[in-house]
Amino acid sequence: MKRLIPYIQQHLSLRLGLLIVFIVTVVFTLLFNYLLYRCRHFIQNAAIERATQLLDNTAERINGIMEETELVTNFLATTTPHHLHPDSLLVFTRRAVIENPFLTGMAISMEPNFFPEMGRYYSAYSLRDMTPGSDSITTVREGPFEYFDAIWYKTPRTLGMPCWVDGFDDYNEGTLSSPDYLTSYCCPMRDEEGNYLGSITASITLKWLSEAVTKLKPYANSSAIMIGRNGTYLVHPDTAKLLHETIFSDPDPKAVNDIKVLGRRMLTGHSGMMQTIVDGRPAFIFYRPVPHTQWSIAIVCPQSDVYARYNKLIIGIWVIIGFGILLLMLFCYQTVRHAILPLQELDEQAHRIAEGHFDEPLPESTRHDSVGRLTNSFILMQQSLARTVNDIRNTNAELSTLNSQLNEAYQLKLDTNRRKADFIHFMYHEIRTPLNIISGFAQVLTASRHSLEADEVDDITTRMQESANDISRLTRELGEAANNHHE
Repeated sequence: MKRLIPYIQQHLSLRLGLLIVFIVTVVFTLLFNYLLYRCRHFIQNAAIERATQLLDNTAERINGIMEETELVTNFLATTTPHHLHPDSLLVFTRRAVIENPFLTGMAISMEPNFFPEMGRYYSAYSLRDMTPGSDSITTVREGPFEYFDAIWYKTPRTLGMPCWVDGFDDYNEGTLSSPDYLTSYCCPMRDEEGNYLGSITASITLKWLSEAVTKLKPYANSSAIMIGRNGTYLVHPDTAKLLHETIFSDPDPKAVNDIKVLGRRMLTGHSGMMQTIVDGRPAFIFYRPVPHTQWSIAIVCPQSDVYARYNKLIIGIWVIIGFGILLLMLFCYQTVRHAILPLQELDEQAHRIAEGHFDEPLPESTRHDSVGRLTNSFILMQQSLARTVNDIRNTNAELSTLNSQLNEAYQLKLDTNRRKADFIHFMYHEIRTPLNIISGFAQVLTASRHSLEADEVDDITTRMQESANDISRLTRELGEAANNHHE
């Protein structure tokens, strides 16, 4: 990493490529996340719609069977009081079971001692054999047992109206019993005066309900439940919980409050969807009531199933995006590198020029964009600079020659000045001597001219004349030297 950062900093094309990829990645990521959010929202709505449709279809299917069961039972409750004979009741129950394949059993149970000759108990009961491959029907007068306390007899008598009762175990020792749990529609039977005669009970196995409900499989790992009026499980994937546990019995510790809310809503006949934890996994629960009953059915769909295709799609998309970003990075790098290659060449040439290589030729660019124009302008500048440098070099050579000549002239002038000074100094002494002689003799003559002898005066004047001649000679020589200097 320490080596990579300086490498990136030194390569403009790589920096520009990374910058373009970064900007494109940020923009694309924001857009992609928005699309994923919308897609997830769409999938969730589709899952809700799908599960709701299944719930509605199943509820309607169950409701259709229940309505037919109610229709048959209500019809018997209306017609049977006109044909109250022990053998007729056996025929009625058998015919009802034969003609309605969805019925498991049918019972017409009379009030105590209704048929005195039959004793205290009389209940005509027809039961279908639900063993696979068998469809036989057994019709009996059930043996003496206190059916008056059974839920399927006591409930409609207490309420005074038809009703569905939750699942119950049909087993009674020594009587015809279904091996499966049953749920029954119970209808009071009265005579024309309104006296209670008994009850007619049409039974359906919870196994049939379970098969109808468990077909709700919108997803591979989804499951279905159905609860009764007290929250008791009428249908559950774990059959050990049927009629023994309620929806409130053993919720996931992380979803206790959610399950309580869900149970209350299901028991009060609401429909809808809830997100919660089931068996340690996030799940959607879709629920709705079963018409004409106080039951409610629900589908439990793990989120992992609901979003399975979505998650696979996300993985595939991210793989494609990663590969696409690599291709984009390579494309941007190559494109930018191609675009700024002339700039890099200009940069290298600028370094060469800075090192003093002005005369190296550059190929002209055939590009017509700003980079091409910049390259050609740089070439013109380089050529102009080369010409200027050559001119400067020539000027410097000429100046060097002039400087050399000036230096020689300067040295000559110094030598001349030195000689001039020596000459002047020499002439000064040469002129000063005769002047001193003339000046001295002039003073002698001035002071002692009357006392000097003629010979001495002649000698003095002769010497003065000689000194004057010396001065004339020196003056003449100075004049000739000056003339020679000017020439």
